[in-house]
Amino acid sequence: MSKRREEILDQAMELMIDEGIKSLTMKKIAEEMMFTEPAMYRHFKDKQDLVVALIGRIRTGYEEVVSKADKTRDPREYFHAMVCSLLDYLEEVKGVTILFLSESTFSRDDVVRKALLAFYSGMIWHVAEYLKEARERGLVRGDVDEEAGAVILVGMIQSLTIRFLLSGGELKITDKCDNILDIFLRGVLI
Repeated sequence: MSKRREEILDQAMELMIDEGIKSLTMKKIAEEMMFTEPAMYRHFKDKQDLVVALIGRIRTGYEEVVSKADKTRDPREYFHAMVCSLLDYLEEVKGVTILFLSESTFSRDDVVRKALLAFYSGMIWHVAEYLKEARERGLVRGDVDEEAGAVILVGMIQSLTIRFLLSGGELKITDKCDNILDIFLRGVLI
């Protein structure tokens, strides 16, 4: 990805954090970057292309965070490392939470919706795969539906994120990490 394209994505993320996703327009980003709107179209064909690129950036950030958790560890250690690191990331990069929640909830754009669904499905797959491997090692109950468990855990993360956004950042995402994980793990561990 070109340096200029990265700079545009940085500006788009800042604008989205400051003013919300509705204010994210090619014209406004161009103005903020002090170049013409047509210059934006050399890097992104339209707003949809820009939003999909933002989703890709967020997905890369997510994958970097969760890949640091050691999958060979027991479920308590693994999920604590993975989930608490992810919550730190979501709190630190507010644009992630805004984009993921507002666009995933309200997008009528099929391309954007499908990009968000692929990201969400990847999150579910990642957790479900770990649960499956842990079950095979005898660390997770045999009757646990891995996909359902993954949906529950990702839903808990999304709920903490909504709480954070609605409080204007006063209620930290990470405040309830240990409590949420404890409840989740009681349902899946042997």
